Amino acid sequence: MMPAELAPNRRRARRTARGMGLLEGLIAVAILSFGMLGLARFQTNLMAQTTDSRSRTAATQLADELLSTVLVDTGNAGCYTLPTPVNCTSSAASARAADWKVRTLAAMPGDHTAVATLDTGTQRFTVTVTWTGKGGSDP
Repeated sequence: MMPAELAPNRRRARRTARGMGLLEGLIAVAILSFGMLGLARFQTNLMAQTTDSRSRTAATQLADELLSTVLVDTGNAGCYTLPTPVNCTSSAASARAADWKVRTLAAMPGDHTAVATLDTGTQRFTVTVTWTGKGGSDP
């Protein structure tokens, strides 16, 4: 049993501590909520980066495919210049270029362009694929 002089102090301490558990619980929930919001934002950014990465990969693969086609068919390199072929006499090369352009239009998001140029002096063939990402700017 407790001495008589300690009992009132304990009752007073219990009275002043009322609601502290509830307050601690509310603070813990608030901290947890901010943490969960941070995780949600991180997940959203990660998804946007994944979409952008997928678009970059598709553009790189398509450009590499057209460059490889030109390397194999150098005699008809002018047929693969886009948007308009230059000095093209091969219907097969024109069909391959048109097919490549259709697949590029289907693969790239937003507003996009595909330009292929041939510098006849240096025999340099350049492929440029541009698109507008979700944020509204070119990547």
